[in-house]
Amino acid sequence: MPTTTVLDVAQANLANKQVKASTVYYYMSTLRSLDLMDTPIELCTPAFLHNRLQTVINPATRNKHAIALRSMLGVPLKVTSSPQRVYDLAALDVIHTTLNESRYRMYGFSMLYAGLRLGEASVKQRIKGNVLLVDRQRIPNGTITTAKSAGPVHVPAWFAQEYVDWEPSITRNNIYLGLQRTGKRASIHLSPHSLRHKFASELVKAGCPPNILKNQMRHHDVQVSLKYYVQHTSEDYSEVVHRAFGLT
Repeated sequence: MPTTTVLDVAQANLANKQVKASTVYYYMSTLRSLDLMDTPIELCTPAFLHNRLQTVINPATRNKHAIALRSMLGVPLKVTSSPQRVYDLAALDVIHTTLNESRYRMYGFSMLYAGLRLGEASVKQRIKGNVLLVDRQRIPNGTITTAKSAGPVHVPAWFAQEYVDWEPSITRNNIYLGLQRTGKRASIHLSPHSLRHKFASELVKAGCPPNILKNQMRHHDVQVSLKYYVQHTSEDYSEVVHRAFGLT
């Protein structure tokens, strides 16, 4: 009698759920990363999977793998709340100038001024006036699927005008690496996620109401936007204190 593998169980369980193609892709990448594809399912006790997860050094990545395994296999694994990522974000004008002089200009601007994720910036979104209608993404294997979260995003008029005539042509992996190299040359941190953080932080700094922030970020809960994406500098605190209590 053939052995039932982790892959067999995962595929059967996912077939009974309404799961996006992009989610299935990332779930399968978890099995590949943890070398679980051909593992007999009877070996996959919580203790076995916990030990396998400990081979992943990055806590955030380890947590994502645990969530995927719990969803695919129904095994009770402990999942902890991911801490906020704190980036050393440069000033907006510095980031703009750095991106403006690179071949990754519009990809970076799509993240900085529209809050797009890497996969969403890798494919052309529909646009109507100054509103980007985000509904698609390109996953690592090159396939275009539905976006992680769809919705309209209001963008600056100058960006909208340029976006209409722009066609993305660089692979998402090269965009990621290119942004890193571009930032390194300018001695600043640049990555898709840090640019999305900057997008959220600048909206809040400009006085953006929480509900608008949630919609611009395309989150279901404003607490996700505020807790995990908004960053403040010591200058921000000083400015708030000065506005509240300054005598000049």
